[in-house]
Amino acid sequence: MKYKLTAQELSSFFGQLGILIHSGISAVEGLHILLEESTTDTDRAIISPLIKSIEETGSLSQSVKDAGIFPHLAVTYIKTGEETGYLDETLNSLARYYRQEDEISGEIKSAVTYPLLMLGMMAVVILVLLVKVLPVFRQVFRQMGMEMNGFSEGLLNAGNTISQYSAVFLAFAVLLIGCVFFFCFHPEAHKWITRILYRLPGLRDIPLSLDYSKMTQGLALGLRSGLSPETSLSLASEMTSHPIVRERLSRTSSFLDEGMPFSQALIQSGLFGGMEGRLLSVAFQSGTADESLTDLADRYQEKSLEMIYQAISVVEPTIVIFLSLLVGLVLLSVMMPLLGILSDIAV
Repeated sequence: MKYKLTAQELSSFFGQLGILIHSGISAVEGLHILLEESTTDTDRAIISPLIKSIEETGSLSQSVKDAGIFPHLAVTYIKTGEETGYLDETLNSLARYYRQEDEISGEIKSAVTYPLLMLGMMAVVILVLLVKVLPVFRQVFRQMGMEMNGFSEGLLNAGNTISQYSAVFLAFAVLLIGCVFFFCFHPEAHKWITRILYRLPGLRDIPLSLDYSKMTQGLALGLRSGLSPETSLSLASEMTSHPIVRERLSRTSSFLDEGMPFSQALIQSGLFGGMEGRLLSVAFQSGTADESLTDLADRYQEKSLEMIYQAISVVEPTIVIFLSLLVGLVLLSVMMPLLGILSDIAV
């Protein structure tokens, strides 16, 4: 399985190459400059085959396709940029798209990191209470000729079980941590999480807004690269996974097949409506549709991040309250009998 470039790497590569080509040099010359300026073996391993391929084929799109580490989406846009003579603009647009994707991913990761750390720390506290603290209290109770209540006894038995099978529980903890990292950082896991969010009230709008951001950026990229409306819609559909967005894109494509103008098809399909629909209608007439779609993509991104942080702002205190109650319940189950003994002694 070949190494796939991350969104950050794609943004950096396309951005630098786009600037170099915009300055007036050829793609192969730009790649040679990037190779000379590269500082890591990974960069050199990526760029060197591209140079060799482009010198043989004369096509940047064919080179990135043969490399097998670039997304199909990027290959298609680069090919169109070469054919239309707007390769530099296409590369800069791709750099913007992948930079936006990397920013969204980074914001999501930073948003969920704190709640996960909090859960981990509280789990450690509860584990110490079960394994280390409760056995001490059990000895104190026995010396006083008392027995712990049923709840405390159950917690103590759970702690004893964890101590006896510590290797098994350690392996389970490592597996659990691995699963958490997988779900937080692996692209495939993001798709599973998105499908779950579709079904959760209050959270289902987040993946919809995220996909709208990707879709509008994809449409802007297609128009700026000179792609036909049909091809732009097809590639925008590849960027999205939300069933509502894909269904509306499909409906838009059907309207185009019937001969409807692109701007009207976008509105008639329900993809855009209200003020957004009017904005795009005017933008298509004035020839600034790609800029308007880019602005909409930025708005959808901001809206998505706002909803994510709002959800986190609710989840964080909920976790704190729940775990605090759990720890407090454990301590109270032990301390109440001791307080009863102390009150009897005082009397």
